[in-house]
Amino acid sequence: MLTRILHNSNSLHSFFNELGLDLSLPQRQHMLNMADALLVCEETKTLAALQRQFVQAPDVSNMADFLRISPWQAPDVRDALRIHQVNRLLAEVEQSEPPPIIYINIDDSLGEKDKATRHIQAVDWHYDHSESTKNKPRYKNGFCYLVCTMRVGKQTATVDLRLYLRQKTVRRLNRQRDKKNRLPLRSKYRIARTILEQLHPLLPQGWKVVVQFDSWYASARLINYCRRQRWHVTCGLKCNRLLSDKRIDKHAQELRHRWYTKVCVTTTDGDQSIYFVRRCDGRLADVPTDVRVFFSKRHPRAKALSYFMSTELSCSTQAVLQGYSWRWSCEVVNFYTKTQLGLADFRVRSYEAVDRYIVVVHLAWAYVEQRFDRERSSHIQTYGDMIRQHRDEHAVDWLTGAVEMAIETGDVDLVLQCFLRLDSQAT
Repeated sequence: MLTRILHNSNSLHSFFNELGLDLSLPQRQHMLNMADALLVCEETKTLAALQRQFVQAPDVSNMADFLRISPWQAPDVRDALRIHQVNRLLAEVEQSEPPPIIYINIDDSLGEKDKATRHIQAVDWHYDHSESTKNKPRYKNGFCYLVCTMRVGKQTATVDLRLYLRQKTVRRLNRQRDKKNRLPLRSKYRIARTILEQLHPLLPQGWKVVVQFDSWYASARLINYCRRQRWHVTCGLKCNRLLSDKRIDKHAQELRHRWYTKVCVTTTDGDQSIYFVRRCDGRLADVPTDVRVFFSKRHPRAKALSYFMSTELSCSTQAVLQGYSWRWSCEVVNFYTKTQLGLADFRVRSYEAVDRYIVVVHLAWAYVEQRFDRERSSHIQTYGDMIRQHRDEHAVDWLTGAVEMAIETGDVDLVLQCFLRLDSQAT
């Protein structure tokens, strides 16, 4: 097969240097190689497939050892990425008057693995919210993770990406670990709150912050935490939540004779979506401040209702729904990291190695986001265009190197031996 990478990308190398990671030279090179190969490789991103992308291929065991036993910590890299991403967004708009709104979006997703996968510690059976119905629950063998994106002005960045383990999974793994190496039990609420706590000192004082999540995270504890930081919350709600001591679906029934407010929301791809909305103010159970609940339909005669809540009573219905639409950035991250960067392709066994792999995927994706924001044009309109350009740059560098070597040596067989990885060599 053809190799793809002759030299590491200069753009990726520059981005890597901006992070200021405290790593040794071999560790830096392994991380740079892995991130570059994740962006270039078009097949399933096993470590062997990543290794085959290089003309001067490192031993495949080097990448495995880098994830398994190399003395570096995933939280250190995650912290550096978070600080870099937040500072980059704020630097673009720090002179704006008035300051733009900061939207922080939190969501979770499943990465599906083969049903026969049993020995990867981060993999277990999870309830699938998207495919389950009321009478037919669906479960998938895979891993669960939380993603947090931040939008300031017109730019978005992924500021956190971290694993979630079920309570039963943590207990099962800790039976085989000594006390010093046991995994802490963290619920999704606790992980989401930790993400917000680590973001708090990075945000400028006096700016309006809106934290957004779906109904699975709309607990009174998380809403109250955000309000204590003087942040606003926009979130989905389930129909059985109590508003002023009455279920919100009962409120919707009482408002059925009122006129709808027609709201036009601009989606991330520039299209227009129309919603028909009613609203009602009150207090959610265990939330000590007034909130505004929106009852939304796609058509006045549609039967399905969606319920949303905002703690900002002075904000218009259109502004609330428009801001909530930016939560779609989490789905964009899920799509590209799974389909283009191989987020679910890991085959390392230990939880720590999987966590490190996900951090490297986050690093590669953060590079794509930054470069897309800086180079967006008529030719680069999506993140996919940016990834293709990265691959094209490697193709030009690879072909240039092959031609120069052919001219210098005049030996075509030597060039083929150097730049073409035969099956026998790959094995």
